[in-house]
Amino acid sequence: MTQSTNQTRRTEGGFTLVELAIVMIIIGLLIGGILKGQELIGAARISSAVSQIKAVEVGINTFRDKYAALPGDIANAGTRLPNCGAVCASAPVAATLGNGFIGAGNVGAATAVQAATEQGVAWIQLALANLLTGNVNPNAAAWAAGTAIPDFNMGGKMFVMNGTGVQTGIDPASAFTGHIIAAGSLDTTAAMGAEQVRVSFVQAMDNKLDDGQPNTGSVRATGTVGGGVGNCYTVAGVTGLYNQAQDGNACGIMVKVLN
Repeated sequence: MTQSTNQTRRTEGGFTLVELAIVMIIIGLLIGGILKGQELIGAARISSAVSQIKAVEVGINTFRDKYAALPGDIANAGTRLPNCGAVCASAPVAATLGNGFIGAGNVGAATAVQAATEQGVAWIQLALANLLTGNVNPNAAAWAAGTAIPDFNMGGKMFVMNGTGVQTGIDPASAFTGHIIAAGSLDTTAAMGAEQVRVSFVQAMDNKLDDGQPNTGSVRATGTVGGGVGNCYTVAGVTGLYNQAQDGNACGIMVKVLN
C-alpha cells in the first residue's frame, strides 16, 4: 500500500523549478523574437517608404534632364512623350506650360489631382517616360474616380507639386517654397484629407532624410499641432517635436525636391 501511494504521488507531481525555468526561458525567447520581428518589419517599411520618395525625386530630376522640362509642365507632350494620349497631353493652363513650375502651387487645392492639373498629368508623364512604377493610370475615368494617383507605402497617396502657396496640414510658419513630394494623406476632391501615417514612422523617415524635426529642414511633417491625442507634433513655429504620446495615423510627410 505504501509503495503504491508513493508511486501515485510521484505520478501526480507537478513541474520542477528547473522545468518551469526552462519553460519561462522559452516563452521569453518567443516573445523577444516576435517583438524583434515586428521591429524589423517596421524598419523595412520605413526603408521602403524612403526609397519610394527618393525614386520619385530621381524620376523628376531624370525627366527634367531628358526633356528639359518638368513632368506635367512640358509643352507639346503629345509629340515628345511615347504613347502620350489626350489625358497625358492635356494643357490645364497652356500659358503656364514650360514655365518651370508643376502646377499653381497650392498644395491643398491640388489634392484632387485631376488630369486637368499639371500635378496630375505629372504622374502620367513620369510613368510613360518609364520613370515611375505604381498604380498610375492614364485613363480619364480613373482620374475622375480619384484612383490613378500612386499609393504611398505607408498609407494614403503621393502628390508632387510646386509648394509656393497655402499648404494644407502644415504649420504656416514652416511652409515650403519650391517643389515638394507630399505623401501619406488621402486623395479627396476638396483637400488632401486626413494624414494616414504613424507618428513614429514619419519621425523615422525624417531622421533618415533630414534633421528629425517636424517643421524645419528639407522634410516637414503634416498634421495637426498639439500634445493631445490625434496630433502629429507638439509645438507650432520654428521649433517642434514629434508627438511621442500619439503613435496613431496622425502624420503625413513633405519632402523638398527642387527649388
